[in-house]
Amino acid sequence: MTRVWLPLALINLLGTTWRALAAWRTLRIEALPTGLLEGLGVDPADVREVLASLPAPPSFGRLWPWLLVLAPLGVLGTWLHHAVWDHTGLWLLGGLKGKRGFKTSLLAEAEALRWAALGTLVGFLAWVPGLGGVLALPLLLLDGYLWLFRGFALAARHGCEPWRGMAATVLHAVLFGGFVLVMVLLSLILARMGA
Repeated sequence: MTRVWLPLALINLLGTTWRALAAWRTLRIEALPTGLLEGLGVDPADVREVLASLPAPPSFGRLWPWLLVLAPLGVLGTWLHHAVWDHTGLWLLGGLKGKRGFKTSLLAEAEALRWAALGTLVGFLAWVPGLGGVLALPLLLLDGYLWLFRGFALAARHGCEPWRGMAATVLHAVLFGGFVLVMVLLSLILARMGA
């Protein structure tokens, strides 16, 4: 996983940072399209003034050494995040069989992330000018497939049905979405009561 995923994650992080810094510079100079702002009921002059007051972005030369540290931490964090949540989801769905514990989930996630690195490699095509918009939907579908591929790897390693593995990978997103929805509804109710 480290040999395959880490170099691609580093290239992705370097490229994304480069593009984000360029977008920040452009945003400070050119601001947002006035038609969009007027459609939202915002005065473009006010937005232009706020954006111009933002500090200049740091140079890429100052940031790249930090990215060499962040890339391995990001890969490790992604691997552990997926393993913990997917293992918990599989446990909640009754998919843990025999004496296969958390280490089995770590191995399944490592296998899945090794293959997901190919998705990152294909995702670099979106950086080619003119291809980003064309490839947006296919890359989104590939990302969804690779998400569910983790479920197949999890089910195969734990010896349970594939639907349990796939559902385990989606379960934490559903739980998180439900939690956010409940919090938004409670906030709206409290705002209504205070008004």
